[in-house]
Amino acid sequence: MGSSAARSAFAVVGAVWVHVVLAQAPADAELPRVVVTGARASLAGAQQIKQDKLEIVDAVVADDIAKLPDFSVTEALQRVTGVQITRDRGEGGTVTIRGLTQMETLLNGREVFTAGTGRNFDFADIAAELVAGIDVYKTSSAAQLEGGLGGIIDLRTRRPFDFAGRQALASARLIHGDLAGSSEPQLSLLASQRWALAGAGEFGALVNLSVQRRAFREDQKGTGEPVALNDLVAGRTVRAPNGTSETTSVGERKRTAAHVALQWRPSPALELYGEASHAELRTDQESHQVGVVPCQRPACPAAAPAFVPGSVTLFPGTDDLRSITWTQVPMSILSFARDTVDRTRQAAVGGIWTRDALTLKADLSRTTSFNHLFFSGPFLAATAGEFTHDLSGGVPGTQVTGTDLLDPSALRYTGLAYRTRPFEGDLTAFRVDAQLRVEEGWIRRLSAGVRHARRGASNAPGLIFADAAVTGLTAADRPSFVMPNPYRFFPGVGSPSLHDFLVGNLATARDAAGLREAFGITAPIPAAANPLSLWTIEEQTDAAHAMVEFQAARLPVDGNVGLRMVRTREAVTGSQSLPASGGVGPIAIGSRYTDWLPSVNLRWRPAPGWVLRAAASKTLTRPNFDQLSPSLTLVPNPINPSLNQGGSGNPSLKPVRADNFDIAAERYFGPATSVVATVFVKKVDGFVTTVSSPEVHDGATYQVSRPQNSDAADIKGVELGYQQFYDGLPGWLRGFGVQANYTYIDSEAPNNALGIVLPLQNLSRHSVNLVGIYERGQVSARLAYNWRDKFLSGLANVVGIGALPIYTRGYGWLDASLRYQASERVSLALEGTNLTRTRRGAYYGVETRPQGHWLNDRQLSLSATIRF
Repeated sequence: MGSSAARSAFAVVGAVWVHVVLAQAPADAELPRVVVTGARASLAGAQQIKQDKLEIVDAVVADDIAKLPDFSVTEALQRVTGVQITRDRGEGGTVTIRGLTQMETLLNGREVFTAGTGRNFDFADIAAELVAGIDVYKTSSAAQLEGGLGGIIDLRTRRPFDFAGRQALASARLIHGDLAGSSEPQLSLLASQRWALAGAGEFGALVNLSVQRRAFREDQKGTGEPVALNDLVAGRTVRAPNGTSETTSVGERKRTAAHVALQWRPSPALELYGEASHAELRTDQESHQVGVVPCQRPACPAAAPAFVPGSVTLFPGTDDLRSITWTQVPMSILSFARDTVDRTRQAAVGGIWTRDALTLKADLSRTTSFNHLFFSGPFLAATAGEFTHDLSGGVPGTQVTGTDLLDPSALRYTGLAYRTRPFEGDLTAFRVDAQLRVEEGWIRRLSAGVRHARRGASNAPGLIFADAAVTGLTAADRPSFVMPNPYRFFPGVGSPSLHDFLVGNLATARDAAGLREAFGITAPIPAAANPLSLWTIEEQTDAAHAMVEFQAARLPVDGNVGLRMVRTREAVTGSQSLPASGGVGPIAIGSRYTDWLPSVNLRWRPAPGWVLRAAASKTLTRPNFDQLSPSLTLVPNPINPSLNQGGSGNPSLKPVRADNFDIAAERYFGPATSVVATVFVKKVDGFVTTVSSPEVHDGATYQVSRPQNSDAADIKGVELGYQQFYDGLPGWLRGFGVQANYTYIDSEAPNNALGIVLPLQNLSRHSVNLVGIYERGQVSARLAYNWRDKFLSGLANVVGIGALPIYTRGYGWLDASLRYQASERVSLALEGTNLTRTRRGAYYGVETRPQGHWLNDRQLSLSATIRF
């Protein structure tokens, strides 16, 4: 799908769809008012939100989310125009809006986040069943929270007054991963009720719960960084990959989510509420990784290792290695448990009071978040008699001969890994907003508000790196700690991979103290990391806004114009080296700055069904917390010291600011039929980029990365969207419908490491969503295809070659569902994700230098929903 022919096909199909739509409704037709009920109401509801908002917004509502097998909010977002996601263990990972991860994330209009180095909420943490809708704001208004350079994503949960009366439903799903070979249950429950209170108005309570378990498997084959070698072909410098790294990861992801909402309306003028939310994502993972590294630095590339004469071939017309057989090659086998947990909780109370034309709103919220990593397991090493590396196939072929890697005496223990890393964050926020409705003149509404927030973030006690070396022991000396590799790597792929070898037995990996005792390691695990790596940040923001909503007197033009002022105070504390004494001392750095953020949103309705929009605004995003930290974190590599890495922040970083301009045209032909187009430009004053260079610490060399503000960058693009049910077709065919959108984004960001301009990381220039829909009688079906073009996924600094961009190839992802309404209360569904079992791939700059390949499960599930 990444070819120009495929993109042309998409364009042709889109043109045909638009022609069909325009042919079905005259341009000057007066649209009748239609009440939509049943299955199509979800599409109509999302379209109505988009049409009614003064800002440019895309929306997804709960009923439509439920029609596809989306595990998390991230996967529901992937089908929104202008949104792109990455993949993590076969699920949705990072989210970008128009190529930017710098967005504001909200839960019911309140800031929410996942503890870590960044500021945003990880949408993979929350189950899709917990949301009533998702609003993606592409343009800003003064009343909205600042911080969204790319936009704002607001998750809306359900409240009891959303329903006319009692509402109760439960759903159960059994999901099977074909590579994992395991099935796990998923359950959700919603219960809501309203009561009339004698003389005290009305009261409502709602509880929404979700528990998801999903077994997963991900195979990853990494190809080593290119190394410049002069000894492979006479008179030529050959760029050869520095070996292979092949990892099979299996495990379970468990999401638990809960939302409780109370509403009390003691009188028509007053409503009080209280809400509490909990979202947690646990990933328990076990990985087995075999690495073959023929070129050990620093000896290489000065002297190439031995290879079989005549085994070297190159890709035609290049100096890039195509195949080779190395001899006497060092190997490593790493087996480890890698467990993570994200836990975010938010509680809020507030009220809304209305008297005549005046409305007052107040909201107080408290958010806490915790993130933790645990990593533990044994490391082994061996020597391969011969290692053949063939890069000519779609996936590089690898093979070891001349050594029996199932013989315990052929493998030796080199160490035990132990690493933990926590993050914590908290936020207390209070806001008051007032709105005055004006009955006469061109001003329709005046609004103003203030917000005070205090946010904290910390990584204490830091990354505890307690790897311990083991010497003098073979696997035969501790046979209970190894076992044959239980997995056939990259099943169904024609290229050979490594598979017949011993791996670590991870039965005791999570008992780190017992594992160390079994190998005679007496050194205690430190209680805290090096003080130089620790940081704590306290941030206070005070904001005020004023906004006018207006309606032109004689023209069908309305909109809003406003100004938001925000003052930011930051206090960063950490530690620094004291060269004079050789010790460590505290460091505290404070900063403050004020931003004025104007915005305007215009809407013109020149004819029934037509909406034209224009918007302009200034936005900002503050640097991530680790980017502001003055502390230094060093991560040694016990297998290959040349891969020692480090990172440090920069307290002098400035926020990233942007001027944004949008123009949109929207044509609505009916409650669920529309064609929309948006053109946007963002002029960013400079992103935060990372500069990496070698530094010597405690006698060892580390490649240390430090952030800095870069030069200005531009982002521009086009978004196209279309949806329709084909009601004009005869009989059962009228149940067919389609949703389609296309996004083109062109970005230019200077890169200091390469000295050239590159696109933004994780941004595809082209992305497409096609959703085929069928809604007829008791049957509901969806077939959803998401495709994105190639994108820059990282940079590698290679000794002797320099910095190389890493590109991930374009790929598609196919999901589907078939739902049957067995009765008024019971529905059954068959669902599938990653039906084509997509294989993703990446390369260093050019296709003849592969970097990595990934393979994930195909997931199939059966589910049932019961309404009580």
